[in-house]
This record gives sequence, structure tokens and C-alpha cells, in this order.
Amino acid sequence: MERGLFKIIRNQSDYPNVSILLTTHKTAPDNNQDAKILKKLLREAERRLLAEFKKREIRKLIEKLNKTVKSIDIRHNLEGLAIFVNNNFDKVVRLPFPVRERVIIDENFATRDLIRAINRGINYYTLSVSAGFVRLFEAHRDKFSEITEGGFPFANPFPRGTNLEESTSWKESRLREFFNMVDKSIVQIQNQHPMKMVIAGVEKNIALYREVSALTDRIMLTIEGNYDNASPHELAAIIWPEVKNNMALKRRQVIKKLDEAIGREKLVTGIEEVWNLSRQNRGELLVVEEDFQQAVKISSNGNSLTLINDRGASGSTDDLVDEIAEQVVSTGGRVIFAENGSLRKYNRIAMILKY
Repeated sequence: MERGLFKIIRNQSDYPNVSILLTTHKTAPDNNQDAKILKKLLREAERRLLAEFKKREIRKLIEKLNKTVKSIDIRHNLEGLAIFVNNNFDKVVRLPFPVRERVIIDENFATRDLIRAINRGINYYTLSVSAGFVRLFEAHRDKFSEITEGGFPFANPFPRGTNLEESTSWKESRLREFFNMVDKSIVQIQNQHPMKMVIAGVEKNIALYREVSALTDRIMLTIEGNYDNASPHELAAIIWPEVKNNMALKRRQVIKKLDEAIGREKLVTGIEEVWNLSRQNRGELLVVEEDFQQAVKISSNGNSLTLINDRGASGSTDDLVDEIAEQVVSTGGRVIFAENGSLRKYNRIAMILKY
């Protein structure tokens, strides 16, 4: 997910903005059900539009929705799909993780899952390095798929020395050159789809790769071992538990930051207070449970909220959390999605203030 595309989608404000999100499948025959779910969600979007607008007012938008949905080739689906359509804009975004199925009609598109795609807390690359060849995988939790573009998998093109005493430094020099070539290709991939990385390999190869890499700030973990012949499934079984432990540690660190911010009087909790302070561009770090949503009605003067249970009610905002996250990101803050249930004492949402 590119930040430039996110900004374009976020800046659309031609009411009504229709967002359709659903979990999809990468392979047949499972992806056959994606088309059925899309039709169901399309009907829901049409029903909600016709309940709010006269048919002649919304005819062109409904036609555009149908055209956009029909253009989707389910054979190219990943694990999530986001569809954004208004009178002047349409975009389909494939996401590397499942999303909660929903239709949102609002003044802005629903970009919570795009923010997740940018931050990619549970999406990461795994680079398997060895002297002979290097493989790159894209992972979502414990699901690994090998990348076969940008030169990957890379085979070492440099011949090995024959004299044992002279070849050690010679081979290291050639190996650095090989890893530098690999790293340049990863830089190109990271520029398009930035994510954290796990480096897997024997200790010496990991060390040599780190020496030449321009991406050391992206390295989340290093895992020692020989994984030259490991399948994606075997790699996932080894690497995902380590990533999960690392994520749990980071979550504890985030909760500690929230607790420390209380003492400095820089923490607000609960959706109403967080919303109010985010509108003042004071959000430095927003932490929210992954599935927390809240529909609201905003007063005519824009200064107060009424929490409601009826998502899709006329004149309501389907998900205020989505709007808060957009606001924090647009003013230079960060957003972290925490595990469901981990923020109970903060009413599921908390924000550290800039000042």
C-alpha cells in the first residue's frame, strides 16, 4: 500500500463516498465465493443509497459502483479487498490481510484498513540469506508467499576461490558484493511496499548482509539457521512464533508508554475525548483495538457527539475511529492497532498528546 495512494483516497470528500470491504481468497475454488459476497455487498450499498437519495439523483453513482465491481478479477485477489467509489473517483485496493466485511457510506472513504496496510504491524518480509542464493517472502502472520520478481530468487553469480588460504577473504568480498546486489533489489521493493523484515540464515551470512544493507532500520528480527531448502510452510512454522513474540513485547512497550503518559498528563482515553483532541491536531500516537468501531451523530455545529448503535443511520458517521485515525496520520502522528481486549482500561482507544 503506497502512501501516495492513501493520501489520494483520504482526500476524497464528494458525498456520498461508498466504501465496500471484504475478506477474499487467493486461490480457487475458495475465491468463487468472493464474487457472491461482492454482489451481496453491492446490493446493500444500493439499498442504503436509495434509502437516502431519490433514484434519479443516485443513478450514475449506482451504475459506477456496478461497473467497478464487475471489473474486479477475483483470480487476482489477495486476502482482503477495499472498493472506493464516489461520483468522481473509483479505486480497488487489494490488501494482504483479511478485513471485516462492511459497507460504509460517509463524507470520506473508510481508510482504517489502508492505514493498517501502511503500518503493516502483522505483515513483513522474510529474507533467507545464504552464500549460494537468497529468497524473499512476503508474510501475513503465518502465511508465507515467495516473491519471484525483482530478480528473486537470487543465485550468487560469483565463482568461488580454490586456494583455501587466499579464498576466505576473497569469498567474503564476493559475498558482500552479492548481498549488496540483493539489497539494491529489496530497496526497490521496499520503496513500493514498505514493511519490516526478518533476516534468516547462518550467523556469518546475516552479519555480512547487515554490513552492506541500506535497510538495517527495517530489520525487525534475525533468526539463525540454514533455511536454504525450507518450504514457505516450514519457514512460517519457525519464523511466525518469533515474530508473534516480538509483537507481544512491542505491545507491552506501547501499553507502558500509555501508562507513562498518564503521569505526564499527556494521555486521553475514550472515543469522545480522543476525537475532540485529535481535531486540535494534538495526536502524537493513537492506539486503538483492531476491531473497535463506533457509529455517531455529530451535532450541527460540529462540537459534540451522540454515540449510536445503528451503523448506516441517516446523517450519521459510520465509524468515528476511522476518521480519528485519518486525522492523526494527516497531522504527522502515528497509529497502532492493538490486540482486541488489550485496551479495556482505556475504553478501547487512547491517544498520547503532542503537548
